[in-house]
Amino acid sequence: MKETITWQDAYLFDYINEIEYLYVPDVDDYKYNMNISRGGQASESARKIETPAFGYSEIVAIFKDRYNNGKLHKQDKYLNYIQTVGHLLKDLQLDPEKFWCLFLFALDYCNSLYLEGKTMKATPLEELQALVDMINNADGEKILNFKSGKQKTLVESPTALKFLADAIQNQLNELERSDLIKALYIRKEDTDAKSLKDSPIIVYFARIIFSFFDSQEQIKNKRKKGANYSIKEMELVSQLVYFSNLSTNNSWTNIVNETLKGFLKQYKDYEYPNNVSSIYPEFTVH
Repeated sequence: MKETITWQDAYLFDYINEIEYLYVPDVDDYKYNMNISRGGQASESARKIETPAFGYSEIVAIFKDRYNNGKLHKQDKYLNYIQTVGHLLKDLQLDPEKFWCLFLFALDYCNSLYLEGKTMKATPLEELQALVDMINNADGEKILNFKSGKQKTLVESPTALKFLADAIQNQLNELERSDLIKALYIRKEDTDAKSLKDSPIIVYFARIIFSFFDSQEQIKNKRKKGANYSIKEMELVSQLVYFSNLSTNNSWTNIVNETLKGFLKQYKDYEYPNNVSSIYPEFTVH
C-alpha cells in the first residue's frame, strides 16, 4: 500500500465514495453545513487541506490529508491486515487497497464521532418536526405540557393539538423557500452529554461496512436466500473489529461464537447520541 496518496491515486477512494453516496445527501438538498458552527474542528481540518480534485468531496480530501500525515489508527498495519483478512477479501471479490481505505475511514470516523466528537442538542427544526410527528401519529390521549418558570399550561384538546401541528408544518413549508430556515438548522452543544460505551460504537462501525456490502452486487449474489449477510461477510467484519482494537476480546476471531450477530441484535434499535465529528462533516449512518 502506498505511503502517500496523491489525487492520481484517487481510485483508492472508490469504496469510500460508495458510502458517501449512500449516506451523504446531495448538497443542494441537505443543510449539514448549517448544523455545525463553521469555527469548529471539522471546518478547521477542511481549511488546512488542499483543494479536492474534481468529483471528490471534503470528506475524502480530509481523509487523504490524515492518511498522508500518518494520523489514522492502524494505517501502518497493512501487511497484518492482508494476512488477517486477505482470503476473505478475495472470496468476496473486493479490492484489498480500496477496502483498506474504507476500513481506515470507517474506524477514523467512528473515533472522531463517539470518542472525540461532541454531543449536540437537537436543532429547532428537529424539535418542531418531532412535535408535529408525535401529535399526528401518537395513539390514545395526547397532552402538551408547556412550562415557563412557575407558569404552565396544558393543551389537551385533539382539535387544538391538530391545529398546532398543522400551523407548525405550514410555517415550516413556507420557510423552506426563505433564508430564515437557516436559523432552524443551528445546533448547540449538549453540556449534559454522556460518554458512549464500546459496544454501540462497534455496531456503528459494523453498519458502515455492511452498508458498503449492500452496494456490491457480487457480495449480495452470494448470500443465501432470505439472509441479510453471508457468513464470510460476518467473519470479515468480526475480524476487523478485533484487528482495529474496537474490542480486545478474541471471541471476535471465531465466527462460530456469533459475537457480532449478538451485538447487532442487541443494538438494533439503539438510540445514538446526536454527535458531530471532530474531524469530518456531518455523516449519517442508519
